[in-house]
Amino acid sequence: MREIFVISLRGVSLAVLLLLIATAASAASAADSEPPFRRGEIVVAGSPEDISSSFKVIKYLPNADLTVYQVEPGRELGVAMRYLQQGRRAGLNYLATASLTVNDSYFVPYQWNFTAVQSEEAWDISTGSGVYVAVLDTGLSAGGPDGIGCVGPSYDIVNGDAFPDDGNGHGTHVAGTIGQSTNNNKTGVAGLAYDACIMPVKVLDDNGSGSFADIAEGVYWAVDNGAQVINMSLGTDARFNIRSDFIMDKALEYAFSNGTTVVCASGNEGSRKNVSYPAIYPTTIAVGATDYLDNVTRYSNKGIGLDIVAPGGDTLKDLNGDGYGDGILQETYLTNWNYYFFEGTSMAAPHVAAAAALVIAVNPNISPAAVFEKLTSTALDIHEAGYDKTSGHGLLQVYNALAGTTAGEVSGSGTDVDNDGWSVEQGDCDDTNPDIYPGHQDSKGKWGRDNIDNDCNGIIDG
Repeated sequence: MREIFVISLRGVSLAVLLLLIATAASAASAADSEPPFRRGEIVVAGSPEDISSSFKVIKYLPNADLTVYQVEPGRELGVAMRYLQQGRRAGLNYLATASLTVNDSYFVPYQWNFTAVQSEEAWDISTGSGVYVAVLDTGLSAGGPDGIGCVGPSYDIVNGDAFPDDGNGHGTHVAGTIGQSTNNNKTGVAGLAYDACIMPVKVLDDNGSGSFADIAEGVYWAVDNGAQVINMSLGTDARFNIRSDFIMDKALEYAFSNGTTVVCASGNEGSRKNVSYPAIYPTTIAVGATDYLDNVTRYSNKGIGLDIVAPGGDTLKDLNGDGYGDGILQETYLTNWNYYFFEGTSMAAPHVAAAAALVIAVNPNISPAAVFEKLTSTALDIHEAGYDKTSGHGLLQVYNALAGTTAGEVSGSGTDVDNDGWSVEQGDCDDTNPDIYPGHQDSKGKWGRDNIDNDCNGIIDG
């Protein structure tokens, strides 16, 4: 078994929110792990009417006479034990996969983060095939025993050539979370959208710093070269409270208007009220970070404008008992090729970019607004019920987002002409506009006032 190293990847600079704090840890043997289960859920035999409970009912399964309850992540076993003591059959909601089980040797137990977002169930529906995901970062290192499954057109804006070599390690790690080679003869780790094609665009130098002009150029280049998703694990320090910039704003709007979904890290300053730019910008998806217990991490920026959270890790803790800090494990090149645990909202964002790729692979004509709705409306509440400033709409759940995604059709509910996930029969009051459907955020939401009844409630901007 190769050595695995723990790297704490948090911190900021004015132009980017990444700083390597390298701490190499010697290899340790992995402890036996709990079989995978759906965190935040327990199952109790009986109907909700027959069970005395203050927990939220996720679903009742009448044929099996089982009720699935939502509980606080990390407390599943304790709550289930209480029902057992009352004489009821209860337990964890263990996971099984119908077909695809990846054979990468480090997937279990080290890539806990993918189980947290329903990767195994999602892979039975989509693996991201045919989707191009641009990673605007420090570049991509070529080679490595594991590698990226598909690499598309690439560009080095920092040095002005077509070879975006990664002299930092950050960009390669981020790209791996999305598109690491998977099911490749039991080698290494997996990627969440492993059949998607990575477009590496070097907009940050090898110190992890990049200008807005270079980043904006990278956005335009990625869109013009066919990127359906852009991941930007970069941003400004949230303390500066930047919300708009004449250079970057136009590039972000260009991506949105051309059908490209842009995903950004919320930042690592631990702010309770500010999200970094460009994550705060209305047309992007702002992603915060969670730990092994699905709690929002201490470093993750919070506030109005945070949209969703995904695993970012915490290398200071080993809550799953695998002998390593609970970071996000991917292959990258630092002083040599190896598998490294990083932490940060930089690691959380590519989970959401990969999820967007999985959704787009099923419905290639879906709009960025509809992708946003798919991902946020199906997220798991892990903090306050509904939207909150700490966790946004909740923890990314990829299978949930995919379960109702079809190519232009809404099963059993009519035709979805504009591919926004809603048909006229379901209440879409304008099935020619993908930014109009029940539940879309109206004047108080992400896209602001536009003199349109976006949520079909009969009130313009309200």
